[in-house]
Amino acid sequence: MSYRVLPLKAIKTERTLVRPVKVEDARLMHDAMKASFVSLKQWMPWAQSLASLRDTESYLKEGERLWRMSMRDGVEQPLQIMDPTDQIYIGATGIKPADLLVPSFEVGYWVNQRYTGQGLITEAMNALTRFLFEVAHAKRVEINCEAPNKKSAQVAERLNYELEGKLRNSRLDATSCNATDSLVYACIDSVKLPPLKCHFE
Repeated sequence: MSYRVLPLKAIKTERTLVRPVKVEDARLMHDAMKASFVSLKQWMPWAQSLASLRDTESYLKEGERLWRMSMRDGVEQPLQIMDPTDQIYIGATGIKPADLLVPSFEVGYWVNQRYTGQGLITEAMNALTRFLFEVAHAKRVEINCEAPNKKSAQVAERLNYELEGKLRNSRLDATSCNATDSLVYACIDSVKLPPLKCHFE
């Protein structure tokens, strides 16, 4: 199913800025992926080899195109997580519609290893979840991670997403392609999120 174009220029919190990707992000994003490659390779199937700068530019160009189009089920619209000055690359996330008739969405994230342990991803995902409920009128927002990926699961837990279940042998792990389990967390009401001051543009 297709949907309207999602109106989003920026989601701002005290310490983060979440916004659609731009081709000009290529160098910052590429450097962050290089600095975080060991961690990314462990959990992300797309990070089994380091993308070239040109590949990163192509990804961002496609991301810009997606943000000009109506949302579609199963197609992720990529976002960058920056500092408030829009100069420091903290990480990446995205909005993936699961079922726009509901509407329900899935979100994911990765962090530049230079900025781990500061609660920045949790803050950004709190704000993004609020945006989906308040602007996109979500009825459900889901975080799905590999069961052994404790750090990713802890983000969902700090946001008070509820663990709905473990899907056994539901995916292949990133490095060995062996079957592994998924944890499914969901939020159906932004009231349960930790308090946060944020605004949307």
